[in-house]
Amino acid sequence: MHQGILCPHLLPRPRRDAGLRGPYGRAHPHPLGKLRACQGRPLARSRGRPRHRLPCPTSDFPPGNLPHPPHVTVADSLQPSPPENSIRHLALGFFDGLHLGHRRVILGGDSPHDPSRTAVLTFRDHPLSVLHPEKHPALITGLPHKLRILETWGIQRVVTLPFNATRALQAPEDFLGELESAFPSLKTVSVGPNWRFGKNRSGDVRLLGQWCAGRQILLDNPAPVLFTGERISSSRIRSAIAAGRLDDTAAMLGRPFSLFGTVVPGDGRGTQLGFPTANLSTSDECLPPVGVYAGKALLENNTNHPCAINIGFCPTFSGSKLSIETHLIGFSGNLVGNSMEIQILRWIRNETKFENRQSLADQIFKDIHSI
Repeated sequence: MHQGILCPHLLPRPRRDAGLRGPYGRAHPHPLGKLRACQGRPLARSRGRPRHRLPCPTSDFPPGNLPHPPHVTVADSLQPSPPENSIRHLALGFFDGLHLGHRRVILGGDSPHDPSRTAVLTFRDHPLSVLHPEKHPALITGLPHKLRILETWGIQRVVTLPFNATRALQAPEDFLGELESAFPSLKTVSVGPNWRFGKNRSGDVRLLGQWCAGRQILLDNPAPVLFTGERISSSRIRSAIAAGRLDDTAAMLGRPFSLFGTVVPGDGRGTQLGFPTANLSTSDECLPPVGVYAGKALLENNTNHPCAINIGFCPTFSGSKLSIETHLIGFSGNLVGNSMEIQILRWIRNETKFENRQSLADQIFKDIHSI
């Protein structure tokens, strides 16, 4: 048994800045389906709407149309890596959330791997979306979000295999044969402690270790990273998000919790109220409880802005669709069609149905001054 690596609270609470200003309208439905909230118990202080878990398919971008950072090469099949950029280290896993445990698997711990010679092999869809669709969780990081984070880690090559019925029935030995053909110069393969692969999850770390030993490849199966004495896992982070425990979520991720997606047209109500919003559409990402939050918006041009975020149903306007609306403080311009990441840093209040527009506008003004 691994002892694990203890993980302290990594991120301080965001400080309040008096004098920051800035929105909320309503989001256009995402073309890939409705937004979905994580499951979990309500916040003890919350008397607002209960959480909603709406059906949503996994994102299914066709090959070649997957949005990805410019410095990351994305392949959707196991083709041999070019000789001039041969891969020495391969990390295998779904890596939902790319938390601190995943970071250790991908980049190494005591003996770090060179990210420029590292490839990450993952799946475009969560395996449960094929094996048990009714159990398929909302994701902490959709695929475009995952690629964005990997770029910040220095990873330049990612293989995103489709997980379908054919892949689910593949024998573990056949999958390993694909790896051998695609990565002939491998020196190290790394996986998490509970990694399984192949038909009926019959392939495990032991089988992978035997395969590596026969080819003089080092198997790196690092100790789990611990938070409050327990192993960090994607399911544990989903539970923290669902319960609104943003500090715990950030500590396990090693960065602020965020959502990533595309800005889509809204109904313009935020502009009418004097607080225009950017309406975010994500790829099935896990949402915190309905409410108003303080955060930071990260734009394509590498600028960032403090922001007020409303996740909810716009009850003042009798809304019925869950939406993510963000008012960027100190920003003016049209972001429709652009990618945007919003870091959700602090809960402000429950979403409330107001008697009229002016009452809502007055409350939004107060929300912004509390950031």
